[in-house]
Amino acid sequence: MVKKLSFEAKERMVELSGACFWYWNGFYSFLESCGVPRQLHRKYPRDAYNKYELMRALLDELDRAGNSALIGAIASGFYRLNGPLDRDQLDERKAKKLLAEFRGMVGDDPIEAEIRRREQEKAKTAYKEAVASQRAQVKRIEDLNNDFLSLTTTSELSPQQRGFRLEQIVFELLSLSEIEHRRPFRTSGEQIDGHFKYEKFDYLVEVKWTQKPTKQPELSVFDGKIRGKAQSTRGLFISANGFDDAAIKKYSGDMPRIILMTGEDLMLVLSGRVLFADAMKAKVDAIVRLGEILFPLRKVAL
Repeated sequence: MVKKLSFEAKERMVELSGACFWYWNGFYSFLESCGVPRQLHRKYPRDAYNKYELMRALLDELDRAGNSALIGAIASGFYRLNGPLDRDQLDERKAKKLLAEFRGMVGDDPIEAEIRRREQEKAKTAYKEAVASQRAQVKRIEDLNNDFLSLTTTSELSPQQRGFRLEQIVFELLSLSEIEHRRPFRTSGEQIDGHFKYEKFDYLVEVKWTQKPTKQPELSVFDGKIRGKAQSTRGLFISANGFDDAAIKKYSGDMPRIILMTGEDLMLVLSGRVLFADAMKAKVDAIVRLGEILFPLRKVAL
């Protein structure tokens, strides 16, 4: 809301109404350019009111209505005047002196000041919302981390049940990381644990929770799913208990298309020590430069 003008500033606006305008048409045009409706200022006809009286009556009515915005708009109109509108008929020096004094009373153009205030309020609100969103995201990551840690210690769930819950954690993580993804689906008889886009590639997702490290046959099945898709398709295989050395060796080196992530890697992401995007960047870099499909995130963790 535009701040209220002082009594002195309003009185100076009354003086300026006669000091800056000689002809009524120019005065009416000025009021309407400030947003004063014609039906409002015509309530005070020229045969019953002079310009000073009209302005005082108008300001009194707007005050009673609590319309400080329109008062501010009229003040802004005077603030922007450089001199009297009808110079041949008026004392130009007096009008300019009154205008300068009025600007000194007001300080800033009321409309410009209100625009700045609203922009500041908008920026402040956006900042508060961003902070709240960030806090909520940090809290959700912490919750996911606690869920993951509980999966490693509980004895009440089967490996299959743990794998299903781990899958949910992974896709919650993708949502929080604002990565476009799709949850489990079937295609041509194949069960795909999920899919996401990273940079220019599509990644199929496989999530496993087995008692022992994942072995070559399971990677072979996943590799077949990937190679049946477009050349731009890669895979992210997440195994809570890691991978068998023979499986890692088998799918490393010659045009690898599978990136491996262990439970330890995932824990580093969920604990906030490595962002998921940074984890992908490090693993993609390792597979591109070295053909290394299992790059340990502890090498880049904070």
